[in-house]
Amino acid sequence: MNWLGHLIQKEISKNDTVLDLGCGIMQCTTDTIEFYPSRNPFKNTRILNCKSLLGCDIWIKYLEKVKNIFPVIQISMNELYRFVDESFDVVICLDVLEHLSLPDASHAINEMKRIARKKVIIYTPSAFETNDEHVENVWEMGFNQHQLHKCFVSPQLLQEAKFKISFPEPDHNTLAIYTKGEKKNG
Repeated sequence: MNWLGHLIQKEISKNDTVLDLGCGIMQCTTDTIEFYPSRNPFKNTRILNCKSLLGCDIWIKYLEKVKNIFPVIQISMNELYRFVDESFDVVICLDVLEHLSLPDASHAINEMKRIARKKVIIYTPSAFETNDEHVENVWEMGFNQHQLHKCFVSPQLLQEAKFKISFPEPDHNTLAIYTKGEKKNG
């Protein structure tokens, strides 16, 4: 796992079922440096320590890359209604919301809270930045229009949705954690 995976592992138990929305190649929850085509795929892969992990993404190239190691499904963030209420212990959405329109991101936040039994973990930039130069050959898999940044989900918006907010090292972006039953703002 990368540093972000280690950070969210503190919020997830080995008995939790986890839904990873916008999973990409699961670089946060696995050791995916080995995913690059020029290297041996999945060598020494470590994953998030949990009971089960289901990855969801809209871009099939990402899912094709990880489907032989992890259970994955192709689904857009506009299709979260397909998940039953409280169907996963923890829902994670790491570096995804900024790729949606703000109304779609707000709707996805509400859907994640509905889907989670215990907790929702969101990681998103703490300021809006364009990333046009980062969509051309994402993870050596060609152009991906879904990688474009479209909105800024402010820490205030997440606090209003009852998430506890922090800005961890090394990049000080927004880590937002919603725990079912808690009413406190962070």
